[in-house]
Amino acid sequence: MNGSTIQEKRIGDIAHKQVMAALREILSDPDRGLELRAGFVSRVKKSMRSKEAGKVKNLEEVLANRAA
Repeated sequence: MNGSTIQEKRIGDIAHKQVMAALREILSDPDRGLELRAGFVSRVKKSMRSKEAGKVKNLEEVLANRAA
């Protein structure tokens, strides 16, 4: 009886580890495999150019503009 209990625990441990590994993989990058839309790519590039040109706003400015 003890042998089957130990074996059941081992099987349970293995199953738990496999489920956790699968969940980690699934939840680690929910956008995996999706392509970026052209509009999004354009906005990111525009943002990067603005940053390089020194045209950035601090958080307070952004929040103030949203509240207005």
